Formats: sequence, structure tokens, C-alpha cells
Amino acid sequence: MIMYVQAVASLGIWVVQLLTISERLKHNQDVDGSVWFVIVANPVITALVALAAVFLTRRSWARGLGGCLQVVGVIGALASVITGYYQAGVAIVLAIAAMVLLASGSPRSAHTARGISTQ
Repeated sequence: MIMYVQAVASLGIWVVQLLTISERLKHNQDVDGSVWFVIVANPVITALVALAAVFLTRRSWARGLGGCLQVVGVIGALASVITGYYQAGVAIVLAIAAMVLLASGSPRSAHTARGISTQ
């Protein structure tokens, strides 16, 4: 569930970042290259997080994809925070929570959630 919330929040943060960039450009302020990368990568990462969330209990690859995307998301959000887009701090908190939940879940619990007994 947290990965669904994360995907929606990530899109919201992306919109705020776009508006902030727009304002900075209107006032002839510089926008770092890393911010442009995050603005382009964020929708792709969001879509992949949503995909991993959909398949988390059904496909074994989704847990690895979800974990990898959390790390990428933290790095991207950290770059945003460092360059002055502090709203990305929300993304860091959500990613850390998702990583903790992914790490605490076991493959057995995923099988149990589907009604498959491993005995």
C-alpha cells in the first residue's frame, strides 16, 4: 500500500517541482542539471514503482524492482533537496518506509497472501 501512496505522492512532488522550476526560470535563476535529470526520470520511476506495487505479492521480481527503485528514488530526491527543492524530503521518508517494509517481508508471506502453502 505504501508504494501506491509513494507513486501518487511522487507525482504530486513532481508537479510542485515543475512549478518551482518554472518560477525560477521566469526570474532568470539557474536550474541545476541534476534537477533536470530528476524531472525527466521521476515519472519513469513513478510508473515502475506503481508496476512493482501491483505485482509485489504475485511476482518474485517485483520485490527486487521495488527495492532498487527505492534506492534510485532516494538518490534522486536527495539531489533535489540539496539543490533547494525541499518538498522532495517527503519522497525520501516514503522511500525509506517502503525499503523497511520490503526488507521485513519474506517470500513466504507473499506466498501466504496468495493462498499458496509452502509446506
